This record gives sequence, structure tokens and C-alpha cells, in this order.
Amino acid sequence: MNIYDKTHDLVRAIKESPEYTEFMAVKKGIDTDETAKKMVKEFIAKQMELEYEMMGGKPEDKTKTEEIQKMYQLIIGNSKASAFMQSYMKFQRLVADIYKILGDSVAEGMDFFEKK
Repeated sequence: MNIYDKTHDLVRAIKESPEYTEFMAVKKGIDTDETAKKMVKEFIAKQMELEYEMMGGKPEDKTKTEEIQKMYQLIIGNSKASAFMQSYMKFQRLVADIYKILGDSVAEGMDFFEKK
């Protein structure tokens, strides 16, 4: 068994998954609609900005949270943007699950680096 061959097998499996193929099909649709594309990009950027702030220890910014909720309502009202977000979230879930499986499998022995 060659680990690199297995990694390429995993990549092929991801690209053949329903989550990936649906995501790529929906992405083609939104690529032709600049309004929907801009709406989604701004929403994701704002959402990530808020998440990074909170991970950095800042308290939740209620104004930004409300702004994100309003942006999400606009996305729901746009069929291409809404379809993209649903597909994007499904694909992100798949990727997160794969990262977790990989991380858990190599975690053993990492306690060596813990401070005592």
C-alpha cells in the first residue's frame, strides 16, 4: 500500500461524491449571476469575520450578527444564491467530517507535545 496512491483515491472519491458534483453544478449556475455571486461572497466573508472575532475571544457583535441574518434572508429570496448556500454547506460538512476522521486517526502520540 502506497499512502500517496490512497490519498489520490480519496481525492477521486471526493470528486465523485454527490456533495461535490452537486456543488460544482450549482457553482456553474451562480457563476453566471453576478448579483447572486456577490451576495453569497459578501455573506460568507462577513460570517467568517464574525467567527474569527469570536474565536479570538471577542464577545459577539450583535450588530454584525443582525447584519448577517439580514444578508441570509436576502440569500433565501434568491434561488441561485440559496441553492449555492445549501450545496456549499453540504460540501463543507463532508470536508469537515473527512478532516475530523484524519485528525482523529493521527492524534495518538501527539500528547508528547503537551506542556506538563
